[in-house]
Amino acid sequence: MRPENYVAFFTVCGFFIGLAFSIISIDEAFDILIFTCFITFMFYIFVHIAIMNFIDVKKISGRIFNKHDYEKTSNNIINDLVIREKKMDIILEKLNEEREELKKNEFKERRRNAKRAA
Repeated sequence: MRPENYVAFFTVCGFFIGLAFSIISIDEAFDILIFTCFITFMFYIFVHIAIMNFIDVKKISGRIFNKHDYEKTSNNIINDLVIREKKMDIILEKLNEEREELKKNEFKERRRNAKRAA
């Protein structure tokens, strides 16, 4: 995971934890706001300290993006989806044809039954 994701996650967690604790323990609105901001800031500082100590940013950002492999994989996936879509279209056409045949046969059966009943 990238360091920015850790920062965002822990900042949001800090906000909601700060909001929960401030609502539980404080009665005035301004104090709730200040306490929530303080706890959010503490989580923000904590995650930056953790990133400095435990995550090697050079190793993460040092990856080279291989555009050719990415495009090849994307094209393969797109081609597979096109093939599946064509198969689904064929299946749906066959189902519609069968449905029409069943409707015609049902109509004929009703006619026969109506003639027999009359």
